[in-house]
Amino acid sequence: MVLIINKMKQVKLSDGIAEVLISPSLGASVLSYNVLIGDQRRPIFRENLQPDTVLDSCNFPLVPFSNRIRNGEFSWQDQQIKLPLNNLPEKHTNHGHGWQASWDIIDISKNSVLLQYCHLADEWPFPYIAKQRISLEQGELTIKLWMKNIGTKTMPAGLGLHPYFTRTNLTHLIADVDEMWAVDEECLPSKIVEAPQGLSSDEGMIIEQNSLDNALVGFKQQAKIAWPEWGMEANISTSSNCKFLVVYSPKQKDFFCVEPVTHCTDAINLFNRGRNDTGLQQLPLGEEFSMWMKVEPKLIA
Repeated sequence: MVLIINKMKQVKLSDGIAEVLISPSLGASVLSYNVLIGDQRRPIFRENLQPDTVLDSCNFPLVPFSNRIRNGEFSWQDQQIKLPLNNLPEKHTNHGHGWQASWDIIDISKNSVLLQYCHLADEWPFPYIAKQRISLEQGELTIKLWMKNIGTKTMPAGLGLHPYFTRTNLTHLIADVDEMWAVDEECLPSKIVEAPQGLSSDEGMIIEQNSLDNALVGFKQQAKIAWPEWGMEANISTSSNCKFLVVYSPKQKDFFCVEPVTHCTDAINLFNRGRNDTGLQQLPLGEEFSMWMKVEPKLIA
């Protein structure tokens, strides 16, 4: 079932097992994703049907870059670029443009919606078109995000998704990663260190015992979240270019974020300092770049 509801043109997708509510005008964000598992309907993502801002939603797209750019400043092709600060009082530009823009509904089918956002050159002097397809199949949620350079120059590019998962006391995360970027007091990368113990083990890392806001390095495109209290888990798979996984698990909250992204935080400036492990894409005129994430909930075997 597909239903456009209320004056905000929210889109509701349903396949008989799962339901997803989407707000195109609020950064193409997802407001809820719940699944019928056994005889219980569970909120895989935290649910907020009336968010005040996109940061109150449960997923939004990251385009044309993920996370922070230090002071909103970088150089590219001999041009010094200064971006407006978009998440005050923070002094770094965050998450690109898509999450703070209204997206157009391009197509709606039985169980999916295609959204589009067009960004013209401004302080970010690289025009592009972004598209996002959100779809359900047998309770599984797939989100594909892509962008196309429609300017005249090669542009720096990155993509990601920012899902907020429901958090219980025993929720744990399993993810096969190599290392982790440590961060400074402003949550910007400082050095690469060991990833949290247990994260890559069979038991995983208990979210309640770990407060993180870090990019994990060498992500193998497979992760698992388990909610023992519910007797269920969700496999997360991504496209092969998502080699970084940002985990945000603030203390005393009812959510945590597991964000597949194609580059590390402040990748443009790290790239300009000569690092070749940032994941930053150099996207030529007319070329497209994409990523995807799939969430597959199921009962624990």
